[in-house]
Amino acid sequence: MISSRKRNLEEVNTEETKKLREDAVIQQKKFHGLKNQGATCYLNSIMQVFFMTPEIHDRLDPESQKIDQELRNIFERLKKGACGTEKITKTLEIHNVSQQRDAADCLDLILCKVSPRVSELFEGQLTYTTKCSKGHVINEETNPFWTLPLSLRDNPDEIYSMEGGFEKIFQTKSYSGDNMVYCGECEKKTEATSKCEMVKFPHILILLLKRFGFDYYTMSDFKSNCCVAVPSEMTTNGKKYKVYGIVNHMGSLRGGHYTATVLFREDHTWYDCDDCNVTKAEEQLFAKTKTYNSRSAYLVMYRASEREPEELKEQQRTRRRVGEKDEPKKRRVHEYIKKSGEKNIHDDALQPGKSSEIKRNTFLITGFLALIVILAMILTALSRN
Repeated sequence: MISSRKRNLEEVNTEETKKLREDAVIQQKKFHGLKNQGATCYLNSIMQVFFMTPEIHDRLDPESQKIDQELRNIFERLKKGACGTEKITKTLEIHNVSQQRDAADCLDLILCKVSPRVSELFEGQLTYTTKCSKGHVINEETNPFWTLPLSLRDNPDEIYSMEGGFEKIFQTKSYSGDNMVYCGECEKKTEATSKCEMVKFPHILILLLKRFGFDYYTMSDFKSNCCVAVPSEMTTNGKKYKVYGIVNHMGSLRGGHYTATVLFREDHTWYDCDDCNVTKAEEQLFAKTKTYNSRSAYLVMYRASEREPEELKEQQRTRRRVGEKDEPKKRRVHEYIKKSGEKNIHDDALQPGKSSEIKRNTFLITGFLALIVILAMILTALSRN
């Protein structure tokens, strides 16, 4: 009886000792930051999220002439201490490091330059299908994506629901009355419905909260500080994702600052990354609730759950079999997403102070005003004659 109790006590002590050792190893693990070259906080935030995404590390090609080698070097240096980003900004052709840039644009720039094995972690595909009331397919197209933008406009609630905004992408839309669609088979305009389906699930799902926009009433760009409810999990078509990284934007449109809040998988702890400073987050996200309210969240990263329903696995196997028969189409899709990235895939996610949409609007307004001036001069000349 005594020996039995002694054995049980020894087992408990052994488990406690093992746990203490594991905790000690985690506590000794110190994270390091990235030096800000002037206004490169947007790059530092993306780099810290990538650093805590081990799937990227495993796919970097050491022999690649692309940006893979620079990423590998930064990750190795971050394990030892704070480091700079001079080489990677040169590779990315970022010449003015004192100029503010958009973190979403920076993310696309990196994904355009890394090897395909890395970028495919973030690549998904959406199929848009429009059918008439008789079931005829009017239009069907499949588009690739790296990030999915969520509009914060026209939000009736004080807190914007990211989950609701995400689900809205896949809601069926109806067209009737003045909005009827022409059907080639019916040879007339008819009522129709359109829907969106995710046919290829990315391993890393990135949602872009469109905080930057253009107000056509004031003819000026703006930033939304709307409070957003970030869910700890997201599900689409049976595929479950869990949040692990957030890129934040604080401040105004022209004088903001980017940071990152990232979950470390080994100790299940959230860390705040602010350039050179990396500290354990005072508020551990999702510790008490399944949502996290934030006025600064800009890019939210989700990782696909490791456990998937058998039904979903069968669907993906079927899609892969179909994809194997259409290899040329897959190559065209990959080229499309590369070209889209080079042309700034986030034209609607405005870069603070330097958005392509603002440039287009300015050009149109300038042209319109010039036309008015010319017409006024013509009318004045005619009235004199």
